[in-house]
Amino acid sequence: MTYTVDLLDGLARLLHSAGLGTYRPDGVYGPGDTAITIAAMPPAPDRAICLSAYPVTDSPVLTDTTTGLQVRTRAGPDPRTVDALDDQVHAVLHGSGPHTFGAVPVQLIYRASAAPIGADSAGRMERSSNYYARAHRTGAQHLE
Repeated sequence: MTYTVDLLDGLARLLHSAGLGTYRPDGVYGPGDTAITIAAMPPAPDRAICLSAYPVTDSPVLTDTTTGLQVRTRAGPDPRTVDALDDQVHAVLHGSGPHTFGAVPVQLIYRASAAPIGADSAGRMERSSNYYARAHRTGAQHLE
């Protein structure tokens, strides 16, 4: 796989193993599940954790990198429910490490920011938390 795929897949599996939700790479979830997805928030079930990655800093000469991880959570109409889900994710991720996700060594994950998003079109409350993953990202220029 690639750096981003390994990173997000490993993060999803970490949250799954911590009991926060269900990660199914095929994307099939039941109505009672808390779905853990990558890149796209599914229309169902009501409870979901969606993971996306974005670059923050890359060293031009070393393998050191910091990758941003957006963790978008969704729950029912009560904002306390999505706050609780976000707090559970924070308890697992903030200050965690080291991890190895596929071929990606991650030294530390920590939260950089968070904010409520409001309700989606179905009235389900959402939040977004942004974490930073300090990791190593090898590329062709680092293999010589």
